Amino acid sequence: MEDETVLVMLIQQYANQYGITFSSKHLDDPDKKAQLIGLIQESLAGKRGVVTDEDLN
Repeated sequence: MEDETVLVMLIQQYANQYGITFSSKHLDDPDKKAQLIGLIQESLAGKRGVVTDEDLN
């Protein structure tokens, strides 16, 4: 499975649980995208709450 497919699946799962709480502009920056993926995974695992733009700044 390609990285983008995994990312879309993660974001869909996250959005179903929390709604979108961060700006999609962060997906354009490779470093922010990697950070965002980690934060979403932690959130879905119950290790943290929602992901916001402040978490990515």
